[in-house]
Amino acid sequence: MMCPSCHAQLDDGARFCGLCGARLDVPSAAPEPLAPPVAPGAAAAPSGKAAVGLRGGSSAAPAPAAAVPAAGADPYIGTTLNNRFRIEAKLGEGGFGAVYRGTQLGIGRKVAIKLLHPEMARDKNLVARFRREGVVLCSLRDAHTITTYDFDQTPDGTLYIAMELLEGRSLHEVFHAEAPIDWRRMFKFVTEIATSLYEAHQAGIIHRDLKPENINLEPRPGNPEFVKVLDFGIAKVVHGDRGGSQSPQLTATGQTLGTLEYMSPEQLMGKDLDGRSDIYALGVVSYEMVTGRLPFPDAVGPAALISAQLRRVPDPPSRACPGANIPPGVDAVILKMLEKDRKSRFADVMELKAACEEVLRTGGQVPAALAEQGADATVALRPNAIAAAGSGAPPSQSPMPPPRAQTPPPRAQTPPPRAQTPPGPATGRAPASTEQLLEAARGSRLWLWIVLAMAAIGGGIGAFFALK
Repeated sequence: MMCPSCHAQLDDGARFCGLCGARLDVPSAAPEPLAPPVAPGAAAAPSGKAAVGLRGGSSAAPAPAAAVPAAGADPYIGTTLNNRFRIEAKLGEGGFGAVYRGTQLGIGRKVAIKLLHPEMARDKNLVARFRREGVVLCSLRDAHTITTYDFDQTPDGTLYIAMELLEGRSLHEVFHAEAPIDWRRMFKFVTEIATSLYEAHQAGIIHRDLKPENINLEPRPGNPEFVKVLDFGIAKVVHGDRGGSQSPQLTATGQTLGTLEYMSPEQLMGKDLDGRSDIYALGVVSYEMVTGRLPFPDAVGPAALISAQLRRVPDPPSRACPGANIPPGVDAVILKMLEKDRKSRFADVMELKAACEEVLRTGGQVPAALAEQGADATVALRPNAIAAAGSGAPPSQSPMPPPRAQTPPPRAQTPPPRAQTPPGPATGRAPASTEQLLEAARGSRLWLWIVLAMAAIGGGIGAFFALK
């Protein structure tokens, strides 16, 4: 049989595409060898949210209690994993797996359980890496990191991750309801995110997919928006070192490692990553939160966005959103996070945390260390990576559209996939389309990076041959 999404050849009876993760609704498929046992009944559960967000997923109601599940009922609901975790209700699903509400038996703790699609368990190397990385992820203990209780595989081959069940809102949901977010509030989030990332970086774990959907805000005594960082190491676990550190990640989109809007230049260029790549992603998140839009809103299409991440200089946040009253210190910190050359960013997340705390303490002044380096709200980023990645043309500035207005997603659903950022307002030139950008870049080293990056994210290589 053939996958209707990516046209990959699949085994007859497959329920999910092992390449892109698309669900295959086969009405009468043969039983999967790794399918879970069907247990009688299905337990209802109170409202709540999974600790792991699946892009493009949707919430689902639990199956009604019955001796035998009704046709189309989820076969996992009502089953128990390794005599430890009882699955009670589905909370969301995507190409990578499904997330369920469950209970840890013996202590009655409510948990979120992420089950990987059965086809993934057929790769013995993947299973070995999953176990090895799971030991590391379970060792992360920072209060601002989602707690992972167990990574394991059942006797029938089902791979699962059990973690704490969160009840708050994602930063993605907060942004869509309240954007732009006050810079003081966002910098408080950054200081908490930094402590989570620091522990992971010290353990050699790079997040690789830091974005608003993977940052949760939990109500806690004395801190109504206590940050929790989610989905550590999953991309690395899934594909390990196959094809280099930038091999595709099986997310709900089934296409890329990371999310294009938040990927650092070195991540796009397939270089070895360190913690400074996460600093760049956090810089994009911070820019988006305080201005209400991404750094390059007129970059339409994958090729244009890749080019912008590699060679263009974003406007200072204060210029991108004049009404937000963003002070010079915020501009300086965020622009340093977004330096093209990682050597020009903060050395580590603790240095970033100290800079944010100083800005908060001084009411928005440029941190002393950055002032000594000449960081100023009127000075653009140093595009040091342009020579290595592009044609050497001078960087261009982004137009300044007003903050985008969004309606919040329904609370009962997993946040929707990020839509393509709309073009900015008229600026005397049209936003570069994918085809225009590819044509303009041909013959330069930037062209090579665009083609390679588009091949990695899928779907873009056809444009390369079409324009030859």
